[in-house]
Amino acid sequence: MGFGPPSRPSDERDDRSESDRSAPAVAPARVDRLLSAADVAGFRATPDGTIVEATAAFASLIGYDRAELRGRPLESILDEDELPLGSLIDDPAEPASRRLSIRTATDTVVPAEVHLEPFRPDGDEPWIAGTVDPDPSSPNAATAPSQTSDADLSYGKTFRALADALPDGIIVLDTDSDIRYANPAVERILGHAPEELVGSSKVTIIPPRLRRTHLEALQRYLETGERNLNWPYVELPGQHADGHEVPLGVSINDFVYEGERYFVGLFRDITPRREAERSLKEKVAQLESVAYLGERALDPSDVDSLLEEAAELVDAGLDTDCCAVFELGGDADRIDPERFSLRASAGRTDLLERSNANANTNEGTTARAGVSAGASGTEPEPEPEPAPGPAMALAREALEATEPVVLDASGPEPPGTAAEVTSTVAVPIGSAADPWGVLEIYDAETDPDEFADHDLDFLESVASLLATGIERREYERRLNETVDELEASNERLEQFAYAVSHDLEEPLRMISSYLQLVERRYGDELDADGREFIEFAVDGADRMKEMIDGLLAYSRIDTRGEPFEPVDLEAVLEDVTTDIGVLIADSDAELAVEPLPVVEGDASQLRQLFQNLVSNAIKYSGDEPPRIDVTATRDGNRWAITVRDEGIGIEPDARDRIFRVFQRGDRGHDVEDGTGIGLAISRRIVDRHGGEISVESEPGEWTAVTVTLPGVESGPDSIP
Repeated sequence: MGFGPPSRPSDERDDRSESDRSAPAVAPARVDRLLSAADVAGFRATPDGTIVEATAAFASLIGYDRAELRGRPLESILDEDELPLGSLIDDPAEPASRRLSIRTATDTVVPAEVHLEPFRPDGDEPWIAGTVDPDPSSPNAATAPSQTSDADLSYGKTFRALADALPDGIIVLDTDSDIRYANPAVERILGHAPEELVGSSKVTIIPPRLRRTHLEALQRYLETGERNLNWPYVELPGQHADGHEVPLGVSINDFVYEGERYFVGLFRDITPRREAERSLKEKVAQLESVAYLGERALDPSDVDSLLEEAAELVDAGLDTDCCAVFELGGDADRIDPERFSLRASAGRTDLLERSNANANTNEGTTARAGVSAGASGTEPEPEPEPAPGPAMALAREALEATEPVVLDASGPEPPGTAAEVTSTVAVPIGSAADPWGVLEIYDAETDPDEFADHDLDFLESVASLLATGIERREYERRLNETVDELEASNERLEQFAYAVSHDLEEPLRMISSYLQLVERRYGDELDADGREFIEFAVDGADRMKEMIDGLLAYSRIDTRGEPFEPVDLEAVLEDVTTDIGVLIADSDAELAVEPLPVVEGDASQLRQLFQNLVSNAIKYSGDEPPRIDVTATRDGNRWAITVRDEGIGIEPDARDRIFRVFQRGDRGHDVEDGTGIGLAISRRIVDRHGGEISVESEPGEWTAVTVTLPGVESGPDSIP
């Protein structure tokens, strides 16, 4: 096992005297804890005999509290004229063990054997450790803890009591690598009884492949002091009595006793820690796989690739022989063999092709509940189904259990056929009410009960993510279908609006023309009412044409718009003032335009947008000459453009309605209302540009309409 000598360079040889090295350097507090943990009646004292610490067992034996014992001289408890403390310090190779009388707190004398042993930690003052064995014949002996026998106490009773009580294995060997001592824990860890090991070579507990290395390292250390291992802690394999290797965490030290050098090794079985580390690594890898698949599931454009990657990650994450994803292709209550299909797989797909047709599905158990997941005992289907294959049978088990199912897949076939599969696991993909498929794994080495909870959690997480990806793909498909239908509907609506406008324009034109003709030919014969009636009819026909043209423009905003490009809004406002120059002049309007930015958009539509907003501001200015201000404010990567007038304002309950088609706000009776479609067109234009339009107003005072538009991604986007 390589207890051989760890690395100490030759120029760092231990130059302490043999008396200084006669006992291992053990921290006093460490010995106190070990004595207490072992339930040993013991104490620690200074060289002058003052008690520093005592165990609960020792305090109980003599009837004192532990606190009362601290600072008390040993002579007050041990009925002895002169204790050999000085000689122990001077000659630590000779521990003292003798029968003494112990005086208790009630002044009762109890015969006992007291063992005193010196310790000298590196760089610290020496101290004395003592253990007490009450005389079994004493009336008080029954209250004392059981102690070790007196046999073979070559290394001191204190050491022996500690070593026998430790859960860690301890062996002591000489320079010939022969074992001189082994504590009881060695048998539990390595399967060798201590009495069998003592006197035998240490190589007995070293794997054959490392024995020569150990002997060479031991010899090199004895000759040069060179250590090939880290003595304070090293991990090495040990050879169990049944032949298998046991991972050990080992601490090594050497000491001199009665002129001879010995090595002591303290070791423990680190299999649980190794298993925990392996389990932790598996969990981390599984969590990383789940996180990766979670990101992939958000992009449902390629579900086939998602399924393949999931199968590969599960196969690697669980170290199984095969992972497969099956799609039901039908009703979960009655799986159709013709539609049950393999969608993705990883690993040994041959296990799928010839997997065990004799899978004992009736004895399957759900991994968590441990209850039967086999045949439910229901009446047979009215129409018999074809005999299901093993994958389908496993899928059926999983769907009935609605949770991971682990099955024993043993069968009578010889190796090389389905019988090599020792276990299978299946997890439903999708909800219990509407499952999409099943995630299955096949393994030729793992027993069913070896799958840990985190393995099954991993499978469930992957199945859930696959269901999410598949559902998103289905939602996206339906959404695309809906979008296609809406686009087709919009196209038909546009065609209808165009056809209606075209078909209605001619009759309206005829009505208007004939009414004007009547007015010209027969105007002298008409009275004032007749001429007014004709004027109303012509105006109505013209307004009808305007509404039809507006509706047609509204329907074409999304479909007939131009590609977005950088648009200088100052140039747009200049074009707008030109277009409505007559309106501005007739109303004596004052238009103040602050510096405006370059935005990303459709120049023609933005021109129409601001023409609508400025025209409305002039139209609803009230009795005073209109005053309109156009300003711009930066808002992140967007611009907020505000058109503000000092007109009649808008009532609060009308501020949402004015953006609807053919809906007008109540702006007063002195104002001629428009067609009711201008602001609806404005909102549609802003929506197409990914912005927002809003209105604020103080009735009778002012109105401000604000639109947000995207700034340019590159190039000049600042205010000139």
